[in-house]
Amino acid sequence: MMSTQKEIPVNMVANPTVFALKNTYQIFMPFSCEVIVWVKVGEEVYYDESNGILRSNTNMHRVEVPMEALDRERSYTVVYRKMIERKPYFPTSEEPVEITYDFRPVTGDPVRIYHVSDAHNLVKSPVAAGRYWGDDIDLLVLNGDIPNHSGRVENFNAVCEIASGITGGSRPVVFSRGNHDTRGICAENFAEYTPTDNGRTYYTFRAGNIWGMVLDCGEDKPDTNAEYGHTICFHQFRLRETQFIRDVIRRAEEEYAAEDVKHKLVICHIPFSFVNHPPFDIEQELYGEWCALLREHIKPDLMLFGHNHTTKILPVGGELDHLGQPCTAVIGSKPFMPNKDRPEEHFHGCAVSMDGEEIRVIFNTDSGEILEDTKL
Repeated sequence: MMSTQKEIPVNMVANPTVFALKNTYQIFMPFSCEVIVWVKVGEEVYYDESNGILRSNTNMHRVEVPMEALDRERSYTVVYRKMIERKPYFPTSEEPVEITYDFRPVTGDPVRIYHVSDAHNLVKSPVAAGRYWGDDIDLLVLNGDIPNHSGRVENFNAVCEIASGITGGSRPVVFSRGNHDTRGICAENFAEYTPTDNGRTYYTFRAGNIWGMVLDCGEDKPDTNAEYGHTICFHQFRLRETQFIRDVIRRAEEEYAAEDVKHKLVICHIPFSFVNHPPFDIEQELYGEWCALLREHIKPDLMLFGHNHTTKILPVGGELDHLGQPCTAVIGSKPFMPNKDRPEEHFHGCAVSMDGEEIRVIFNTDSGEILEDTKL
């Protein structure tokens, strides 16, 4: 069986993360020094470049490869050169280093998923909880607030560090942005450090027989709230996102209605289907429209949420179904930050198995305890 555990190479902060987005993979690689990078899949070479210039003035490198190619080859090779001096003429670099990673795409049922959100820069305990499936994991979902905030570029490394610890670069990962990710001077550069669809943080993806939609609520209070200091405009952002959902519905046969789709997921950090207390009770009409569009057209099998720092199953018509849930929803992560009374970090997360019509949800702790095991 292919192991998800692999030693982190020299000069790398973590093993690569293979993000699924639309019909491609975006491979992200954090480094501790300036390098130039490319990835080989079979006979093809894919570069981290900007209009023909190999990038080195960044610590996070990204290479996009066709999903079909990596699914077929089931391995990829990362090649990098550490830069010595990038002079205008005759720049110098070290000899190339090559590391090959096995890769296993989602192929069929059962599909074993693990969900992490709200890590807030914790790494050790989310990785321990996220190893629930061991090497049998098929897909990792990182669902927002993985960094504590975007006030420092270094915070973004937590995304790849958690993914590295759980998948070792050998399984696909889906990522969504959380509201804490929108805070801080580096938030405007978020798209440089995480997967996006041409800069958009909402998109659809394929992973074997799974079709998914990643949505992004942005912040959780009105744009005018003093906490944001006049720095956000998420109402307009959500209007564009609503149009995106309508556009996906118009392309149904290319998206969720494709013949080989067996499971449909909606992933969003903030649970938009219930109304919270003020000032968190925003966009009720718009979020109600999201629920209606999903319920009447896309008909997802499961929604995965974070944000509320709990582990809870939300049934259709339940006490928290305020806006017309399209399907069962799961809030799937609870962090325990170290403090003076509890110096050790802890984390509760969520494992999901999808097999035919059966969906199983397991809440577990970083110490291996099973908190709940439910078949929906």
